[in-house]
Order: sequence, then C-alpha cells, then structure tokens
Amino acid sequence: MKKLLLVLALLPTMLLGQNSWINIQYLSDNYPSEISWEILDGYGTVVVESDSNYILNSLLDTTIILPSGSYVLNVVDAFGDGLGASQWGGTDGWYFVRNDCQDTIAFVEGDFGALYTETLTIAPCAPPLMGCTDPIATNYDSTVTSDDGSCLYVLGCTDPIAENFDSLATQSNGSCTYIFGCTDLNANNYDSTATLGFLYGAIASSSCNITEWNNNFVGIDSVDYYANTSAFSVGSQIFFDGQEYFIDAVNFPTNCNAPAVLIYVVQNVINADGNPWSVDPDGGLYQPANFGAWWYITPCVYTYGCTNPVAMNYDSLAGQDDGSCIYIEGCTDSTSVNYNPVATMDDNNCIGGGIICTPGKTEVTIEIKVDQYTGEIGWILSEVGVGIIDEAPQGAYVGYPPGAIITYTTCIDDGTTIEFLINDSYGDGILAPGGWIVYTECDTISSGGEFGNNFTNQNFGYSYSDTGTVNSCVTNVIIGCMDPEYSEFNPIANQSDSTQCINLIIYGCNDPTALNYDSTATGLQQNPGCDNILTLTDWAGDGWAGSFLYVTQGSTFYGPYTVDSTTFVDTIALNTTQQVNVFFYSYGQQSQSTSEQCMFEITNPFGTVILEVGANPYTNPIASYNQFGQMYSTQADCGNICIDKVYGCTDPIAFNYDSLANTTDNTCYYLPGCMDPAYLQYHTQGYIADENDGSCTTYAIFGCMDPIMFNYDQYATVQWTTVLNDTTPCIEKVFGCLDVTAFNYNPLANTEDYSCTPFIYGCMDITMWNYDATANTDNSSCIAYSFGCTDSTALNYDVSANTDNGTCIPYLYGCTDSTSLNFNALANTDDGTCINYLYGCTDSTATNYNNLANTDNGTCIPYIYGCTDPTQFNYDSLANTNSGCVPFIYGCMNPTQFNYDINANTDDGSCLPFIYGCTDVTAFNYDSTANTNVGCISFVYGCTDPLAFNYNPAANTDNNTCVSVVLGCMDSTATNFNPLANTNVGCVPYYYGCTDPSAFNYDVNANTDDSTCVPVIIGCTDITAFNYDSLANTNSGCVYTILGCTDPIMFNYNVNANTDDGTCVPVVIGCTNITALNYDSTANTNSGCIYPFLGCTDPTMFNYDVNANVDDSSCVPFIYGCTNNLATNYNPTANTDNGSCILPILGCMDNTMFNYDPIATVDDLSCVPFINGCTDNTMFNYDPTANTNNGTCIPFIYGCTDSTMFNYEVLANTDNGSCLPYIYGCTDINYFNYDPLANTSDGSCVAFVYGCTDSTALNYNSLANTDDNTCIPFVYGCTDATMFNYNPLANASDNSCIPFIYGCIDVTQFNYDPLANTDNGSCIPVIFGCIDSTQFNYDPLANTDNSSCVPFIYGCTDNTALNFDPLSNTLDNSCCYIGGCTESTAVNYNSNACFDDGSCITPIPGCTDVAAYNYNPAANVTDSTACNYDAGCYGGPGIPYWLNDGCYAWVIDVDNYCCNTEWDASCVSMYDYCQQGWPTSIEDISALGIVVYPNPTQNIITIETRLVIEVEVYDIMGKLIMDKNTKRIDLSGHPNGVYNLILIYNNKRFNTKVIKQWEN
Repeated sequence: MKKLLLVLALLPTMLLGQNSWINIQYLSDNYPSEISWEILDGYGTVVVESDSNYILNSLLDTTIILPSGSYVLNVVDAFGDGLGASQWGGTDGWYFVRNDCQDTIAFVEGDFGALYTETLTIAPCAPPLMGCTDPIATNYDSTVTSDDGSCLYVLGCTDPIAENFDSLATQSNGSCTYIFGCTDLNANNYDSTATLGFLYGAIASSSCNITEWNNNFVGIDSVDYYANTSAFSVGSQIFFDGQEYFIDAVNFPTNCNAPAVLIYVVQNVINADGNPWSVDPDGGLYQPANFGAWWYITPCVYTYGCTNPVAMNYDSLAGQDDGSCIYIEGCTDSTSVNYNPVATMDDNNCIGGGIICTPGKTEVTIEIKVDQYTGEIGWILSEVGVGIIDEAPQGAYVGYPPGAIITYTTCIDDGTTIEFLINDSYGDGILAPGGWIVYTECDTISSGGEFGNNFTNQNFGYSYSDTGTVNSCVTNVIIGCMDPEYSEFNPIANQSDSTQCINLIIYGCNDPTALNYDSTATGLQQNPGCDNILTLTDWAGDGWAGSFLYVTQGSTFYGPYTVDSTTFVDTIALNTTQQVNVFFYSYGQQSQSTSEQCMFEITNPFGTVILEVGANPYTNPIASYNQFGQMYSTQADCGNICIDKVYGCTDPIAFNYDSLANTTDNTCYYLPGCMDPAYLQYHTQGYIADENDGSCTTYAIFGCMDPIMFNYDQYATVQWTTVLNDTTPCIEKVFGCLDVTAFNYNPLANTEDYSCTPFIYGCMDITMWNYDATANTDNSSCIAYSFGCTDSTALNYDVSANTDNGTCIPYLYGCTDSTSLNFNALANTDDGTCINYLYGCTDSTATNYNNLANTDNGTCIPYIYGCTDPTQFNYDSLANTNSGCVPFIYGCMNPTQFNYDINANTDDGSCLPFIYGCTDVTAFNYDSTANTNVGCISFVYGCTDPLAFNYNPAANTDNNTCVSVVLGCMDSTATNFNPLANTNVGCVPYYYGCTDPSAFNYDVNANTDDSTCVPVIIGCTDITAFNYDSLANTNSGCVYTILGCTDPIMFNYNVNANTDDGTCVPVVIGCTNITALNYDSTANTNSGCIYPFLGCTDPTMFNYDVNANVDDSSCVPFIYGCTNNLATNYNPTANTDNGSCILPILGCMDNTMFNYDPIATVDDLSCVPFINGCTDNTMFNYDPTANTNNGTCIPFIYGCTDSTMFNYEVLANTDNGSCLPYIYGCTDINYFNYDPLANTSDGSCVAFVYGCTDSTALNYNSLANTDDNTCIPFVYGCTDATMFNYNPLANASDNSCIPFIYGCIDVTQFNYDPLANTDNGSCIPVIFGCIDSTQFNYDPLANTDNSSCVPFIYGCTDNTALNFDPLSNTLDNSCCYIGGCTESTAVNYNSNACFDDGSCITPIPGCTDVAAYNYNPAANVTDSTACNYDAGCYGGPGIPYWLNDGCYAWVIDVDNYCCNTEWDASCVSMYDYCQQGWPTSIEDISALGIVVYPNPTQNIITIETRLVIEVEVYDIMGKLIMDKNTKRIDLSGHPNGVYNLILIYNNKRFNTKVIKQWEN
C-alpha cells in the first residue's frame, strides 16, 4: 500500500524545543480523493498535511516530533459527507491523533459534513526512541521503540523458485522473474522448465466499482499484473470467483477505476480478439465478480476422461478425471461358474469355484472380508506338519474398498488336518466391517469378525489361528465311469471306477443316411463352433439410453454392445464346450428406468434362437428397474457334422443345376425351351432346346417384320417366308417426295417420306441481314447488315440500324449535377430534380430553424419555451423563447367561494361565500341579501285556467285572456279541416301517391291517387346475372353465370354450368391406377386395371402359383427325399416325398443301462442307468427311482430334521413338527443393520459405511449405507473445451456439444447465417432498395428488395398542371393548365377548360328570393313565378305587422282565419312563439363550424360535428316531424321538398334549410 506523504513545515522555534510528539492514524473511506487534512500551529502555519496520493480503505500510521502547544486540526471533505461512505454502500473512515501521555487527543469518524475542525492542545511528552524496528533491515536498532520509516533493506528477489532468486535479499523489490508454464505432469502441455504454474490474487475494487464488477471487465491489483504480464495474453484462460473466462484485452484506466488494471474477458475463447470495445455475443460476466474474491490463471491444458485403469472406459491419454468412469462389477474369479471376463470390479457374487475336486479330495473355500485398513491383513493356509497350501501376504488387499469380499478355493485330500492363520500388521485384529471364514460344503473350520457369531475373534491382536480336519462331504456314493470320453460315462457318479470305462468313444457321423456316414463312429461328433447372430432391439425405437451388454465364453468376450436407435446386429463366434454368458448393464437413471424396453437374442446358423430375453417388455423384461449386471446363460448349439443327402442335378453347367444337391439323380438338362418351329417361342428363344419346357404357346405369323421395309407387316412375328422357308420376304423402301409439284419431287421413290418442300422464295445469301434459311429459291431481296442500337427506348437508339450490336444505353433519369445534394452518379439523363446544398439549421424544433436548408451546419439553437418577462407571474429565467407570460392576477382563488376568480393566480383575501336566492328585483321572489341567483320566479301574466284553450301553466298572474277549447282539424289543406277549431286534433292531410296495392310503387300512406302507379314487372334485376331483365322492376329468379364444360359427353361435364368455358376434356377410358400392370397415364376414366399378383410363375417349380402374373423370384424346385421327420433318413430340405423313409425302432441302445433294448435302432434317450438305493418302501430312505437294492435301507427316526431350526436333531430323519425356527439377523447394536428381533447372529452385520448414497450423484458410493452429505450432483453439459458451448462447470457430458460454426451471426445483415454461432467478420450489411432493373427506381447498389419498386407510371408530372398526377413518375405530355367546368349542361360550363375541377353546378330551378316563405337556398336558376310570399297571406310583404316581429319570425304558414280575416288575440296566442318559450332570434349553424351534407339529398342528411346536439326537423308547413339526439337524419319516409333543420346546442337554437330531391 502506498502511504500518504507528509509535508512538514516546522517553525525555527519548534526546532529549538521539540519536547513532545503525536501519532496520526488515518483510515480512508471509499472516496479518498475528496478528503484533505492539515494541522496548523498558533501562527497558522501548516505543520503537517495530506498529499494528493489517495488509496481507498487504507491506513496511514505515522509519528511526528513537535513542540508542545496549541494546534488546529482541519479535515475537509469536498463532497460534504465527511468520512461517511457507509451511506453509499462503502466503508466509513476515521482520523485519530494520540500520544502516550495524553492517549486520545482528537478523533473523528463517519459523516461530519464538509469540515471538521478542532483545537489540539499537545502537552509536553517525552518523544519515543525513533529508528528502524524491522529485524531484517540492515540498520535494525533493537533499542528504539517507534519506527520512523528509516529502515534500509537489501532489495532483490526473495522467491526461491524465481529465476533470479537472491539469497542475500531481505526485501522483495518485485523484480522476481519466472518461467510461466504448466507444471502438472498430467497436463497435455506440461513444461518441465516452468517455475510458475499458477497465478492468483484478490479481485481489486475502485471508487466506481466499490463492491463488485458486473460488466465485461474485472479489476486486479497492478502489482499482480506487472509481476507476470505474459500470463495475461489474449485468449489466456482466467478464473474470477470460480468462473472460467478468456482474456480479451488489458486496459489501464485513468478514470475512477484507477489504479486497478482492467482485465477484459469473453465467455468463449473464439471471441477473444484483443479489442475490449467489441461486443461479446455471449455477454459479459456470468455473474458479478466480488471485491476480495480470488482470481487465478493456470496455463495447463488437459485431456478430460476416465483416469482409473480398472474402469471400462479408461482413457490412457486423459490427464484429468472428468467423473465419467464406468466400472463393470461382476465375478472376477475365472474358476467360478459366473465368471465375467469384462468385469473390472468384483461384486462378491461368484457362484461356486470353477474347480472340480477329484475323488478323495474336498473343496475348501476361504472368504476374506477386508476392513478399512486393507493393507494390514494377511493369512496362511497350511497342512499341519507338512507346509503351506496357500497364502495372501500383508498388503495384498491394498486398493480394495472396506467390506469387499475376496474368495479363494482349493482341493485338499480328505482327512487332512489344516491350520488357518490370519495376521494383522498393526496388532488390532480385523475391524468392522471385516471378517473371515474357512469352510467346506459341510464344515466350518475357522471364522471371525462379521463371519463369526457376535464378532468372535475380531480383536485378535497380531494373529489368530484355527485348526480343523477336511472331511469328505459325500454321503451317497455312486460308483461309475466319470470320464465323458467313454461310452460308459455315468453323469451322476461321484466316485470314479476306471474299470467301468471300457469303450472309448469314436466321434464321427453315425447317421447311415448322411452323405458322410462313418460306420466306425460310436458317437455323434458335434461341430466345435459356429457364427451366431446377435440382435439387439429397442422397443421404443430411441436406443438403449446408456444400457449395454457383453457376451462372454470363458475369458473371451464380445462387446460392449448397445443400440442407438431401433436395432443392432452383429456376428459372434461361439464354441460348444463353454457356457455362454450375457451380462446386461444399466448405468444411469435414464437407462435404468427404460431398461425394460431393451431386448436381445442369439440365433444359431440354423435359425434357432438359443437365448432370447426381453421378447415382451411387459411379461419378460430384460431386467427390472435399477438392476445392474444381470447375467443370462445358455449353451451354443452348432449342430453335428453329418451332412444330409440332397438329390438333384449336380452338373454346374446344367440349366437345372442344384447348388444344394450333393447326390445326382440324372435329371440334368441344358437348354429347355420350345421345340416346334410353328410357334413364336421357337424363333425367339435363341437356341435349339433339348428339353421341352411347355413354353410353346403362341403360333408364329410369318411375314416381313422390318418396319423400314416397303412391305412391312405389322402383324408378323417371324420374318420367314413360310414355316418351311426361312428366307426373308422383305422389300426395301425407297424414300422420297412423291408430289410432282414439289420442289424436291423424287421419281425413284416408292415410299412417301413427307419431305416434300414447296418452292420458297427469299434471300438465300447467308451473309445478308434478311437471309432466309427456309428459302430454296432466291428472289434477289437480300438486304445488308446495318449495326447499331435498335431499342427505341434507349438513349442512343439508331433508327437506321437493323441489327442490334449491344451498344444500347438505357435512359437513367436523375440529377446529373455533381454539386447537387441529390447527385446521382448513375444517371445519364437529367430529370430536373437537382437540389442545391442549402446550409443552415435543419432542426424544425430549433429557434433558428431554416426551412429552406437541406444540410445542417450545426448552428441549431434549441427552443427553451417559457415566460421571459421577469415582471410576470410565470417568469422562467432559463427560457429564450416567450411562450405566453401570465401577469399577476389578484383575486379570490378559492373555488368554493362566491367571487372565485378562475383567472386569478394570486389570492388577495377578497373571497365571499355563496348566498343563494333570487337577485332579480322584478321577480316575484326577489332576495336582497342573495349574491347568487337561484330560482327566481317572474311575474308571468296569462290564462291560469287549466281548462281553457290558452291555459298558460307558466303564468302566475291571470290577465282575463282565457279562451275556451274548440277541438278540430285546423289544417285547411287537410281533408277534415274545421275552421272553428282552435285546438288542432285528428287532421288527415292529403297524401298523394299510388293507391293501387297491386302496383309496383303502391304507397300504403297515400290517400289520394296521383296516377303515378307503375305495374309490377317480375324478372331478374341484377345486371351481373346470367338472365338479367332490363324491363323488370321486381327481382326474382336471378341465375348467375357458372363457367364450365356444358358438353354432357365430356369427361369433365359440369351439370351446374350454364356457360361453356372451352375446358371440356374428352373421356379417355383406361386403367388410372399407377400401381396396376396396365396403367395408362393418358386415361381419365378407370376401367380394366390388372394388378400385380406376386408369386412363382414357373409351372415346373414346386411352388408354382397359377394366379401369379409377376414372378417374385420365390420359385423353389422340387426336392425329392424323405419328408417324415420321424424317419431315420428324414431330409429337412426335401419338399416332395419319394417313399424312401426308414422308420426307426426306438429304445435304449446303451448296454450298460438298466433298460437296454438290443433290437432298438434309434436311441430314444429313454435309457435308465442302474440306480442303486433302498427299494424297501417301508424304510426311511426308500428310493422310488432306484432299480437296484444296495442294502442301504435306514429305518425312520423322528425329530426336528430342519438343520436351519433352533432344535435341529442331527440323528433324526423324519420330521415330527417340533422344529423351532432361528430368528436370524444382526444382533450387534453398533452395526448399521442391527435387528432387535434377531436371537441368532447370521453374520450379516454391516458396518456403517459413510459416503454418498444418492445413485444419481457423481460420487455415488455403492458400498455406502449411510449418507454423509458429500454427494456431488452430475452437472451435465458440454465437456469438450474445443466446442462452442463448452461448460467448464460440467462434469458429465450430455452430448450437447456444438462445434464452432463460423459465419455471419448478425440477423440484421444481408448474409446472416442462421446455422453459424461464431462471427467471422464476413457480415455484409443489408442494403434495401429496388433490385428489379425494369422498375423506375431500380437501385444497382441494393442487395435486398424492400418492396419499394415503383413501375414506370406515365402521366402528368408537372405539379403546376391542373391534372398533375402525384402517382406518375414519367411524363406523357398530357398536362393540362386550363381548369373549369367541362359539363356543357352545367350553369358554369367553361368551353376552354381541358380539366374538370369539380366546380360544375347543376341547374336547380327554384325561388331564389330569401324574403319568400318558400325560398330555396339550393336553387341557382331564378324562377320568380315560383316564389310565395307571406305564406300566402293578404297585404304583401310586411303586412300584417307580425312578419316583422321577432316573436313571429318562425311563422311560415298561417290558417285562413288569421291570414285572411284579422290578426286578433287568438292569432297572437297561437303564433306568438315568445310565449311558447322559443327564442326571439335564430343563429346560423356556420357560427359553430357545423357541416350539414349532402344538401340537397335523396334520403340521408349527415351532421358533421363533435358537439353534443339535439336535432329538430320541421316540414314546410311548420310541423315538427323529427326530434332526436342524432347526427344522421333519414328523410326516406318523407316527401321531397324543403325542410327546416334546427340544431340545439348549449340552450341555443341554430337553423338551416335542407332540401330533399326526387330520386333519379
């Protein structure tokens, strides 16, 4: 750690009297650059201060000699949080001043703000003895008490393994140099010269990465880096906090990360390119790297694999074990019945010694169960007084796991006294779970430990021995020949009598019917070995998932075998002398759980399955779940050496040669075929037959068969003149043109070859432009070649050229000015689109935005909107653009007060509360104290009689104007008009229309016929229909065009079609099935298919099939022989019996047997040997199988005869039910399987074996019975470091490795490769554009079509023209510049206009006088005779007076009384709209921006507005016909005419007139 430097500035007076001292200790926080401190004397002079070298969380400890007196301490923090870094996730600092006399003089810690100051009073205190206190320094002073930093050292390299180690150096100066390399002998790159094989250090921190690094770089101490810079090369492997990375680059920051050295890393070595700024596609760190955690670098490279030599998959090249070892457990004793030669570990399950002791000897077995100290145990088996029989020295069991059982067997003479001695080199005997036992089939000679009772003899010290006699265990002696090479061999004999072995077996073929019959043979010789077929199957079809098997015979084995998908087949050679064992293994959870899907079988050469397991995954699974090392056994069957006689033609050159025949039957023939020349087959077979095979089936037709001959007979099948004349009858053709008028007429020809050519005139000079290769007569019309561009659309089109020479240059339109903004280097024709560079601010949001500029020059000044007036309420000092100042507006700002001012922004305390009441002094209920008007009631004068005609419910004061009600129709135009009525009711207006209900236009509402009825004409009114009727007005029965074939005799006749579309296809009858023999590809109607029927088509064959029409090569010839499988000369290959069978005489043919039959010719295996035994059925040992009494009968002795029982009686031979069972088990409470119910130890105690008991774990210990929590789970992944997805944490391969696939992996690039996982820098950016060269905007630089292609669109491209087409891009000279109405019948027709601008006004005659009551605003042609004024009333305009009164402005029709008689009170009451609450003035809807369209309309009026409105519609008579909250008015149910439209919004009424016109 670099210490802070101190600057001492002591006054001269201090130098004269240094009678005191202080010790300063300063611990910096995480932000040391913010802290500075100083100590000042009484004159303000700096005595000591901090320097500019800062290290976070470091401790300064220094002692200063100075005079006693008063001083000032100042500690300053630039940020203002003192030494309190903990509040930001760091570590707090502190500052401490002390000496031995005063102890603490000053102390400050944590957050003290920006400044901490304190006056220090330093009392006189004897300064400490200063000097060097480091014993290894050259100037070490043992008398001093305080180190003053003056120590001197011998600097150099102090590391003994360094190349430049200096034994004299006492302090390292960081100069050590090493040879960095791999020092592990097991690594692939072991370097014997390397001295440094492992670099490590602690992860550093910085002020901007205080606790962790979480990007793609990690900081380390610079000292660690510079100690060995070569180790940090690009691509080197490095570990941070246990995670593997690869170095990408090294960086030396100058920012807040300094002074750490930054190691940039990538997750995959392929991405290490030395550029720290390139992005790692895999991401940065797997997880944050914590400050203080370890980093390390090792250069070693390993080959991972199984390193245990005893494992099945041992890899001698592997330098580091990856936990993949597979151990095959089984019996490793080659003398055992179940010996497994492929086993690498003994499973202690060997079955019986393979040795067979000779008579007079007994097998002795020794089982040693080792304890945890396997190297201490040894033993000796010796014959007493003679010597050692067998032994195992101490150390023989090193490497065996505790509890392993090792078995030995040997044969010892009966009656021999033996001694078993076991010894222990440590002297503590054999510990649990160890033990031993020495036994024969019937006796135990020695036992101890877990094999003894209650662990007897376990702690025997250094040695223990037992002595015993080897007794014969044979109780029932059967004497006989025990040599299987003699005919007299007795398989059940247990005592040999060589005198009974008389006839040595002579092996050979003893079958007299066999080809190789040997009359001297007395025994049938078996084939010693043969090839068998091993078939492995997986019922699920997805492989064995890790299961495998071996096939063994003795020490020979085949395998391992497994299945990757469905089936695996191999050939294995088996002998017939040794037992065949199949060992099946399921390692791993998946293989165990799916093992029942596995199946295998072994098939001998004769097709016999000698072993099959797993044939049914449910009833006969290959192995139950979690079962390991299952063994299945069988014997090979290779058959005998006898060869059956097979009769047939044995001449290899004969046609009917039988390769299977070994005995001739004189039936050979060589050329079978048709022998009659009258038949076609005689001539086509190509040879003279010597055997008629019945192939003469078709008579020959004689004639000329040569199709090129003049007299070719298409029906002839043989080119003979007659059956007796084999000369050819053919006459050659002479081809030519037979037309005498043709250019090439041939008078010698007899056969037209259709080569006739007419006279063709033209240019026959091949060098001319218009040379005609078809001409045969020159007519002097030749024209010479003229080369040039013949494309009329090209830039250099040559009108005189007739032959294009490839020089055409297409027009490429664009800006050709290279100084323009949109210069197009590819253009050759300027299209006037050049745009000059205009520099300025192009940011439309800037204050100085220049809308004319197209090139930004960086001068933009952004708008800062706000109020720029400092006297205003919302003044903004930062604004440069005034966006609306708000002045100080004083008033009441409380919205709940009466005088609340919504515009006020400054409250002036003037608020008044609401006082509700009527404030109208003229009102009936006026309230002088109210300031808020509520509920004023005016004096309303009128008729207050509710029964009167003019009753006014709003009136509160009666004015004696009441009029009685007179009911009636008041409409003078109605059919029931009543002139006396004052209350309109029940008017029936005249409604004109068609009143004939049978007419097409019958109007149900009409009551007056207007002669407009139109009769109904029924027909199809749809113009698109097939049967459209232009006269019909009532739609019925439209039939639409259905295209198709209308010819009923055609194949695709469409019964629904009414219009033939020419698609008819004639019927072609034939076989349409492609699998048929007579399939006709041209047929569309199936008929007469003949399907292949496979079989033997040769009638001379044994299996000839008369129905077959396709020979499948399955023909089998007749094989004659004996087909009776009971006969002695049975021929299994024969299919036709020839009466040669010889039936056997069955019986026992062994003259040494009890039931020997001298007349038998075939041994039926019924031989019964002489069985000696007790034939007395009253005796205990009566033997019903015995046929010869040997005097051994024993009487019944009753008692417990069960030797496994507690009260077993050794003399009893007949059980009397008195047996008491043993309760076996482990009776030692200190063992794992202690059984509290057991009363007899069975030696089964199992010691606690600690280890991982999870069979799915990597370090699963199959011997452990108690889990010690050490299990390591399998981490599956890619374990190949050369792969793309290599996982350094994986310890088990899941076959997921993905190789590096180089290519462009950027999906945004043009050549993105979806299969690549590693970018090789080959990416090509996508260039979008039009790539179609025929399009208007073709871009030759583009590589990706963005559907932007624009075709050449011709039209007017001049945007100043009236018919400018913005969609066109190619001018076609159609521009028009004179606009107007081009409709000659319109009011404003313009004969000079070439472009209709939509301004045509349709002539609408009508009243255009706004003063008329029937004024038509839509009319544009004046018809003064149509105007009606004053609603037809007398006096003219302005008379009577009410027409000028606002209260009557809405009167548009008046009854005859008020109009023609006088305007009295009743008229006033009836038509005074003011009294009815209507407005006195009407506003136009244009004031609100409301649009009403279309006007005129046929039916529908649309009101376009966002306002919420109410709509009323009145007819010309003033009758309200509609009142809705709607913006869509449907007038379809109302007659044509003028209507008043009233829109009510915000209690105001707005009006307009709308017109409904007749439908055209």
